Amino acid sequence: MRFRRRMCAALSLSFAILTTFSLTGLAHAAPGRTGHPVGILREFPAGMAIPLGQDLRRLPATLGARPDAADDPVLMGWQSNKPEPVTFDECHPDPRAGKGYVVKNRLAACKMTDLRYQRYACPEADCPIIGDASARVTGIFNMQPEQRRAVVQHKFYDMHFRGVPDSIRFGIETTCGAVNPGTAHCDASKTSRDKSIAEWKDEPVDFQVLTLHGEDTPKPADSPRIQAEKRTSYLHTRKLYVVDPGASGRAEALPVDVTLRCDIARKLSSSYVLGSDCVFPVIAKFLLDTKEPATGEAAAFISQAMSNYRSTYPGLSQGDFVPGRFSTNSGIMKPPLTRLYHDTAAQDANRARAERSCVEHWGPGYRDRPDGRTNDCFVYPFDSTVDGANAKPPNTPHGAGYAVQPILSDVSMRFNAAVDRFTIDNHILDGDRYWLLPLN
Repeated sequence: MRFRRRMCAALSLSFAILTTFSLTGLAHAAPGRTGHPVGILREFPAGMAIPLGQDLRRLPATLGARPDAADDPVLMGWQSNKPEPVTFDECHPDPRAGKGYVVKNRLAACKMTDLRYQRYACPEADCPIIGDASARVTGIFNMQPEQRRAVVQHKFYDMHFRGVPDSIRFGIETTCGAVNPGTAHCDASKTSRDKSIAEWKDEPVDFQVLTLHGEDTPKPADSPRIQAEKRTSYLHTRKLYVVDPGASGRAEALPVDVTLRCDIARKLSSSYVLGSDCVFPVIAKFLLDTKEPATGEAAAFISQAMSNYRSTYPGLSQGDFVPGRFSTNSGIMKPPLTRLYHDTAAQDANRARAERSCVEHWGPGYRDRPDGRTNDCFVYPFDSTVDGANAKPPNTPHGAGYAVQPILSDVSMRFNAAVDRFTIDNHILDGDRYWLLPLN
């Protein structure tokens, strides 16, 4: 999913949840001014503290803009490995950064913002504020299972106004269309809906169903298998606005963009990917639970490789670290894994290299256990990733490496099946990336 705003100079402000805004005093136009009242509308991430009485004209136009979502994914701790829709109750500001948005998974996202409108006595920069209105807006975006369709809802609430009538209208304008050459298009290319404060209070939720059609022109650099998936990108843009009968024109906030990607991969193979046919192209996170009885031994080994790589085999003789670890600490975070599905020969090469390493270190009998059960040669990164054991030549001590260890076959199979289920349910295609997040 990607939400993006145009960046400008950052303003040093503390972050906290903005609940309401009251004018410290309502003034009239300065003597001699003859211009008509004008209005300004601004949208801020919920959680950004704007001082009471702050004149919106004195703030940078893009205050609250944020980096590209693909570079800064914020998936909150309440998501699971199996994607579920996001609800209004779940959406909340990110308390660590006050960005006001969360991505629950590749199929569900939301954004919570504070909308503020000010009316001025005249267009001149020194004209006083004569009216104010504010609202909190929560938008949720849910892809629909086994469809090329999304349900988009916006909720307006916590509305306050002073110096302006409740007949002013808060509105939503959306556009949707192609990103690349081809036939991609949306069934609703442009919509505009607005209601008065009283009407929003009576019916606070706006509901829209978005259907995506067509396909991008195939990229010659892609393999035939990837071209067959018909990966297609769309751009959905939302703009909030206010219509104030007491001021001239329509006041608009900056637009918010969301990139969507759709394909037909589910129809080609149900063992490849499922879920919606459309996703937000963000990097998913697999939750690594070391306390899960059925798979905890495998999860603990991966956690060890991530935190103490030198203690694993082949260790520092084959790299400095293992990739795939997500962390809010940039010094610990490592590059994500990349799914490998179509190239079965590369998967087989990863498996063969891992098993040779197990034999080298534990001997040819590593599969035999004293309790009569058997071990598998468990490897991280997985055989089903571009980053697997055969990713680079042997005896290359720098860069990303791999780790192997004999693990009870039942545990190994259950864990690998859980990873496969995660990539299938989250619609992670060949070449898509994902992280692992150790819960401990």
